[in-house]
Amino acid sequence: MVASHAFLALDARHRFFQGLRRRVVATVGLLAGGLSWVILYLAFLAGRFSWYQNLAVVLTSFLVVPAVIIAMWVSWGLAMGGHVHHAFWDDDLP
Repeated sequence: MVASHAFLALDARHRFFQGLRRRVVATVGLLAGGLSWVILYLAFLAGRFSWYQNLAVVLTSFLVVPAVIIAMWVSWGLAMGGHVHHAFWDDDLP
């Protein structure tokens, strides 16, 4: 019985850190990609549009990338919060 409980705790930790690792890598990638997009856009494509169109593209980029990151982390936080809440109130913490 104790071995199965230890295995379940190990599996829960693995799922926790695997999801965390993916989101950290995705966050860094999205931030680097979004910044690269803005720099490349301003360097190569901005001359074709007026200043307010360029401003709209840059502001949209600065709104979309954080929105994706926030949605990604909120979904993970809600999932992990449910597990921690369940473990805390049912005394299943290791």
